Amino acid sequence: MASPTHTGSLTTTLESQGRIPLPKIAWPIGRERFAALARRWRAAGFWLSLWNRDGQAVLWDEEGPRLWSTLWSRRGAFARSLSEYVRASAEKSSLATHLGEAVAVEPGPWHPDIGFLAIPIRRRTRMVGMVLAGYTCSDLRGEAFVRMSGACGLDHQYLVDLGADVPRIAPESIPTMLGLLSLTVEQARDLDVGSEEVGVLTQNLENTYEELSLIYRISAQMGLPQKPQELLLKVGNQVTEVSRAATIAFVLSETAVSAAHALPGDANPQSVRDRVVSVGVDVAGPIDLVRLAEQLLSDPSKAPSHLLVNNAAQRPEFGFAHPWLEHVVALPLWHKQRLLGVMMAINCRDGGDFTSVDVQLVRAVADRVAAFLENQRLYDDLTDLLMGLLHAVVNSVDAKDPYTYGHSERVAFLSRALARAANLSPTECERIYLAGLLHDVGKIGVPDAILCKPGKLTVEEFDTLKKHPEIGVKILSPVRQMRDLLPGVLYHHERVDGRGYPEGLSGNSIPMLGRIICLADCFDAMTTNRTYRAALPLATAISEVRRCAGTQFDPSLAELFLGLDLEQLFQEARACEGCDATMSHLGALHAVLGDRVTH
Repeated sequence: MASPTHTGSLTTTLESQGRIPLPKIAWPIGRERFAALARRWRAAGFWLSLWNRDGQAVLWDEEGPRLWSTLWSRRGAFARSLSEYVRASAEKSSLATHLGEAVAVEPGPWHPDIGFLAIPIRRRTRMVGMVLAGYTCSDLRGEAFVRMSGACGLDHQYLVDLGADVPRIAPESIPTMLGLLSLTVEQARDLDVGSEEVGVLTQNLENTYEELSLIYRISAQMGLPQKPQELLLKVGNQVTEVSRAATIAFVLSETAVSAAHALPGDANPQSVRDRVVSVGVDVAGPIDLVRLAEQLLSDPSKAPSHLLVNNAAQRPEFGFAHPWLEHVVALPLWHKQRLLGVMMAINCRDGGDFTSVDVQLVRAVADRVAAFLENQRLYDDLTDLLMGLLHAVVNSVDAKDPYTYGHSERVAFLSRALARAANLSPTECERIYLAGLLHDVGKIGVPDAILCKPGKLTVEEFDTLKKHPEIGVKILSPVRQMRDLLPGVLYHHERVDGRGYPEGLSGNSIPMLGRIICLADCFDAMTTNRTYRAALPLATAISEVRRCAGTQFDPSLAELFLGLDLEQLFQEARACEGCDATMSHLGALHAVLGDRVTH
């Protein structure tokens, strides 16, 4: 038999008690509990030792009388005899059915000089260890004890002298002592079990709190609009903080597909990268993660609510991932019959396996991610509808004069570029885009004969034309969400020197929207053909902006505008006719509805 070992700390197992493996007492009784038990019974004349179910010593009373510490220091014969005694007692105790039921008192290895009481320790019906209580019952001069002294290499008389200081236990008191010892061992074990269960409950409560806090934080971040990849990056980081997963990965469908279609396998590397968000340990590249998602959901129409794989290395279908895949939990991101993507928790970082508790956490997050993705899709659809309607209205106005077709879209594009140069917020820039798009909507109330007249207008005709900003405000003002855009529509013909219309405002009394759109409107007018003149060369238009800074245009805005790459901007503005492809879904509807969308 191997020599008994004295370990210095409680061992733990990696059995998954939940999301995080919980410590589980590996000894029959914990160290501190055993020390208190040994101290109590030492005063009554007993020396205690703790053994596991395999007959190996785990703990012993190191502060007991010198007789016992001397014997224990020579473990050879003494330890072997005790181990055999423990195993024999354990076999007999297997017939006992009650926790803490003591083994009947029988002569020990060195009877009648030394005796032992064996108290089995059970967890439910399973024996997990035993407490031995050694005691002296004579003057230690028996033949068996003499032989044991020699086998241990100890002087017999020396042991007799040490035993003189040890209380002797009267034979008639043994049954009573056995019952009391059995009771105290049972109590010690019950306290350990209770402490362990409280620890498990405490850990589970902490886990539950962390999970609820995580779900709350994630839900609070899911306001619209925002790019799905940016949100998923934040969500992935938060999940890895509280979960056992080494990696959290999201693989998005290229488009929202029906349940009858699998995740599309796009061979374009850039497209694949756009569809994958991975956080934590960098186990694989986007292409491999997409392949894993497709393998897990080879037939989405028959896919279960979740997939839990803890033996990926033994699964041939995951052969391509064997170098990096050990465990995976996969949750399809469904919304009704639409597959929006897959959320995966990859590899358990504590060495254990994923459990149903891990699945529960991932499902709670996946449900909210799927809801967000669907809401973002609906938001994008609504944005497309809104922008389509706006462009249709604007184009109908511009179409009244073939020379100005596309003018409103170019003004919107230029206005937004100038707003960005002025370091306005992304939402303000998109609002300015919309104001630029709608700045001439009032021309729908101006007769075509005036709009399309070649040559110079009469004073009366020009006065009629100058009414279009006010007409535009009347058209748009009933739309509550667009009222903040009206200054751009009303004041885009005002001049900083006060000579503009309709109110003759000057300087900073002209709202920023009006000053920005004024500059963009004039620049586009100068660089396009009109009924009364041909388009000016770009260099000439730039010179005019510089010359009119401080009179017609806000000088600080003119300086910012001239600092742009106007040749490139000029070409991009021409390319956006029909519908601005750069109009972000994250800005268009938000520019109109403001913060009301995000809550």
